[in-house]
Amino acid sequence: MNILITGSAGFIGFHLIQHLQKKKFNVYGFDNFSSKSKKTQNLRVKFLKKNKKIKLKKIDLGNLNNLIENYKNIKIDLVIHLAAQPGVRISQIQPAITVDQNIRNFVNIMEFCKIKKIKNFFYASSSSIYGNSNNFDELSKFKEPTSIYGATKLCNEIIASTYNYLYNINTLGLRFFTVYGPYGREDMVYYKFLNQISNDKKITIYGNTNSIRSFTYIDDVTKALEILIKQFSKKKYNDSVNIGNINKDSLKDLIEIIKSKFSANFTEIILDRNKSDMLKTAASVKKLNELTKFYPKINLDKGMTKFIRWYKKEILI
Repeated sequence: MNILITGSAGFIGFHLIQHLQKKKFNVYGFDNFSSKSKKTQNLRVKFLKKNKKIKLKKIDLGNLNNLIENYKNIKIDLVIHLAAQPGVRISQIQPAITVDQNIRNFVNIMEFCKIKKIKNFFYASSSSIYGNSNNFDELSKFKEPTSIYGATKLCNEIIASTYNYLYNINTLGLRFFTVYGPYGREDMVYYKFLNQISNDKKITIYGNTNSIRSFTYIDDVTKALEILIKQFSKKKYNDSVNIGNINKDSLKDLIEIIKSKFSANFTEIILDRNKSDMLKTAASVKKLNELTKFYPKINLDKGMTKFIRWYKKEILI
């Protein structure tokens, strides 16, 4: 199977392209290399370039003609669209850029699938589409995002469903819940805390430490996607699925783990909660388990142990 992954130098794309290549899929990838996490992105790209079996290109998704030209002689069986302007906070600061990157480029990659007659399309959605809901089940009718980022992801799901109806492209939205791990995004709370502790011995908390998240370790994500690819490769589908950990941890739990693993004293600065931040996320993984007989289960303590080990080796040098 030939798989094309957009955003291959991003956090999830970086791990997924390697995982699928090891599982003997024929994988192609591209990125525009515009991540805000420059230091970590440079580490990812350097690592990927060492693997001669991974076919990674620099392509701007905003240029549809160029994208088509680059893959005109390659039959693609599945596109996994992970490229985006990520982040709730940045979407408040740059709403127009977020909408342009996450919606216009989404239409471009769907047009690419239509023109190339690619019938299978997976794409990154987000837990952010649920907003301040208490129901994180895929069948929940309550979907009112609290951020521009979440709104663009909900738009993506509607557009994907429309392309399925009009052009018979099978689509699967991947609603990721707080994915973390080595080579992660520097704006994510777990990474940001370590950077703040290393530089200032202080961490900044918005709101309080009681907010709940389904912290989902990256290895669980790539495993879930591998199984979904195999399950969906020979059927028709137009759906979305949560990919999140069954464990629900608070920000306080995360801080206590960092204190025990990172061996550093630091103070906590409490600021007002940003209105775009969700009060909690608590993934329902019943549907994922029904589809794959698998659910993410690496707990936060184990996952953060791996991340901190990587951070000390690659960042604190």
